Parts: sequence; C-alpha cells; structure tokens
Amino acid sequence: MRELLELRTSEEEARQYLPPGIGKTLPMGLVRQLFLDVGDPLVERLRSLEAEHRARGTTLFTLCEASRRYTSRELLAAEFLKVEFWPFFQPTGEECGTEYDESTASPCCGVGARQVSPLRLELRRIPRSRDIALSMGGEYVISQRLARALEQHRITGYQLQPIFSKGGRPTEDWFQLILPSDCVEMVPPTRFGSDYLAPEPDSSRCPQGHVAGHQLISPVHISRDSLNGNDWAFTRQRLGLRMGLIRPYPLMIISQRLYRLLKEMKVRNLHAEVAHPV
Repeated sequence: MRELLELRTSEEEARQYLPPGIGKTLPMGLVRQLFLDVGDPLVERLRSLEAEHRARGTTLFTLCEASRRYTSRELLAAEFLKVEFWPFFQPTGEECGTEYDESTASPCCGVGARQVSPLRLELRRIPRSRDIALSMGGEYVISQRLARALEQHRITGYQLQPIFSKGGRPTEDWFQLILPSDCVEMVPPTRFGSDYLAPEPDSSRCPQGHVAGHQLISPVHISRDSLNGNDWAFTRQRLGLRMGLIRPYPLMIISQRLYRLLKEMKVRNLHAEVAHPV
C-alpha cells in the first residue's frame, strides 16, 4: 500500500514557500498541485507552514487530501474492503421531489433524516456507463444488470427499491440500493480530521457520535465484532458536514466475495481500499 497526500496551493504561494521544482502547475497557471508520500520529510515542513498560516487566520493549501493506493494482489487478499463510487451525479433526489422526514434528524449534525417517499431522480442524468452511481444527496442507484447479478450470486445485506422520474414515471432500468445495516464500527487506529496536515480543530464532529470527522485521514480499521456476516454494510459513523442537500455520509464496507463480483462485471468508477478488521 502506498499512502499519498494531494496538496494544492496558489502558484504565487508555491513560489514563495515550496522548494524549487516541487509539484506541477495546473492549466491557467494559477494553482500548483503536489503529490507526496506521507512519509516524505517535506510533509512535516509543510505541516509547520500550514500551522503558521492558520495561526494568522488563513491557509496555505486550498486542498489537502490523503489517499491510499493498493496493488491488485493486496485488494484480492483482503477480507473486507471500503469502496466508493464517484464522481457524483446531480440533481439530488430532494431536488426532484423525493421526500425526507427531518423530524428524525439530529439537530447537531443532521444525521437520521428518513426517506419517506420513493426515490425520484432526473433519469437522464444518471450515468449510463455505470452500474452503480451515487447522487450528491447520498442516494445510491444500481443498474438492472447488476441487480440481476446480485440476486444470482445470492449477495446479502441489501434491498432494492423502485425509482421514478421527476415527473413520477417508473423505470425498469434502475433501482435504488438500500443498505439497512449501518452497524460496522470504525475503531482506532482509524483517524479522522479536518485534513491531513491540520486535523484539528474539526467542526464536523458530532458530540453524539454520529459524525466522526470531516474526512478520513488514515486506513480504515473496523471492529470484527460489529460485522454481521453480510456482503454489504455501512459504517455507523459518518463523515462530512450537513450543507444544504448534502448530508454526512457513511462508508461502504463490502466482502471479498462481492468485490470479486464487481470486478468480474467490470463495474466502473469502483474505488477500493482495504478495510482492516480488528
């Protein structure tokens, strides 16, 4: 596994604070992008620079994200995996008439709102080239092709619900993917924070424990005792902030059996990392 840090800063500040020849200038010439191994000695220097900027009420880096890259062998050897399917599509279900009951949501973080109507979407905006897609509102959609494969292979831990157009027309091409189980517990040494260089303070955290932090800044470790034997589940803790129609989101954990099926079907935009049970 290789753990990388992606950083972006203005070209002007890059020339002022970064060593010569570090990173690349993006089109338009205004932004410098860097990819560094998290173990690179330069990372600690950049952490100090970021701390100095934040002490003055500003930031040096406009983007700071850690990611992990695994070999195919590492992924195929994993018992469980964390998977994501991005980029997202728009508009959200709420923008298309899907109803949510906000009375059940936490006043602190917004987690817990219940979908109380069938999912309505702008069907033409669902990416046709994908078997799994995710809206900006956190609604998962799967293709008829994948739905049949899941049933044939007896995949467990999910439900499918019908999807309607914005105007109320049903479709047979897509289904809403529901994962009733959100019991998987993320445990130390998993780390969360505002970003990798400056994890604290993190205003996303919920005192009631619903939201663990703004983003994941380490490999995922999960409690084996919290696993229920299903091929598909969500984590109990969520990440991110409630911002308008965007809600804090759980991480998706799948079994190796399901991962191999998705790979065999050549499901696109599948981003996988090892989830370590402890």
